[in-house]
Amino acid sequence: MLIIRDTGKSTSIFGSVNHERHIMFKPAQIILLGYITVILLGSFILMLPGMTAPGKDLTFIDAIFTSTSAICVTGLIVVDTATFFSFWGQIVILFLIQCGGLGYMTLTTLIAIGLGRRIEYRDRLALKQTFSLETPGGVVRFTLNVLKYTFTFEAVGAFLLLLNFIGRYPLPKAVFASIFHSVSAFCNAGFSIFSNNFENYVQNPLVNLILCFLIISGGLGFMVLKEIINEHRILTLHCKVVIRVTVLLLLAGTLLILFFEWDNPNTIGPLSPGYKIMTSFFHAVTPRTAGFNTIPISSMRSITLFIVIFLMFIGASPGGTGGGIKTTTFALLLGVVKGVAQEKHRVEYFHRRIPNEIVYRAVAQTVLPFLLVSVISIIIMSYQPNNPTQIIFEVFSAFGTVGLSTGITPTLFSLSKFLLVIMMYYGKVGLLGLAIYPVKKDEKECILYPEEGVQL
Repeated sequence: MLIIRDTGKSTSIFGSVNHERHIMFKPAQIILLGYITVILLGSFILMLPGMTAPGKDLTFIDAIFTSTSAICVTGLIVVDTATFFSFWGQIVILFLIQCGGLGYMTLTTLIAIGLGRRIEYRDRLALKQTFSLETPGGVVRFTLNVLKYTFTFEAVGAFLLLLNFIGRYPLPKAVFASIFHSVSAFCNAGFSIFSNNFENYVQNPLVNLILCFLIISGGLGFMVLKEIINEHRILTLHCKVVIRVTVLLLLAGTLLILFFEWDNPNTIGPLSPGYKIMTSFFHAVTPRTAGFNTIPISSMRSITLFIVIFLMFIGASPGGTGGGIKTTTFALLLGVVKGVAQEKHRVEYFHRRIPNEIVYRAVAQTVLPFLLVSVISIIIMSYQPNNPTQIIFEVFSAFGTVGLSTGITPTLFSLSKFLLVIMMYYGKVGLLGLAIYPVKKDEKECILYPEEGVQL
């Protein structure tokens, strides 16, 4: 809802403005417009001279695609990040990934605090929605903790990766590769400056485990990280649900991928049993919106691809760096099914009853993306001469902000790329997109209609 207010001066994290009239946006609209602004800015910067390798020119649609993929921490690429972009272009992509992983509101808050500016209540509400917090109270302190956790995890990850890279590459490249991939992993981005991603490290346990640790840590959500790091004796319901569903999905994903790919000669077939388990675990972790791969995704069997699609659709947890419908949403859907089976009219977890409002939101957060993904997939399949499974996989990867691909992304038509841009953006902002519809306060539940059932 847009409100025109008369005022002499307004102060926010975006600075002080003196004018008689200004437009006041809702917090969700600030986030939506902010991401669009950063995406466009990143696109124009990537098209500047010196951002690409000599002889390489980046088209506008590819610039938009790359910037959106980085800001939405997706990892889908239309050009090879390793060879197409110069060092400075890769630096820009790294910054966009970090901005997308933290949320641009986090970075603007950090800048505002550094400049000594006051954080307005409106900005606190925007931060609350960025991290899916219940109240804006203490949100600035929480934001500072987010920055501390992020840079600590990324620094530790970069150091451990450096120990593996330092013997393989010249020192400058080893240092940059360590930092780039640590940030990309923790932010669940999936961008890599290796042309074949991490396929050369399929039998390197340390690199696999380091990346998995960073991906899982970033995907758990900052609220869960705070509870675990602070060693809370009594975990909140949110934390318990996130941990339970995360473990369930990782275990189920590992076993299913291991079972269906066990004798696939193009993926894990040639590996020893130990490496088969490790690789299956890695590819159960990476669909949690990370996008790295150690085996060719295009060589997976169709049934495995659909398992990965399912994992990508669920994604990470609220308040983290990943996308998807979220683990808590999936848990509530299972709770609804369980409640129906037990003839209960409520959803319960750990002896706690979930409010109906949250259950309804979970349903909407599942149905709307699924419908959008279906429509976009049908549109692309109507003119794109690719295997339908590959197209469906690509669209789900875009929505889940995962970045895994069967390799068709660079060959897509411009319209298909634009539709994937929309999916990546929607996957990042989620139901905040509903904020574009103005709703008056007096329109909310003014009338309570009589009940009448329908056949199911």
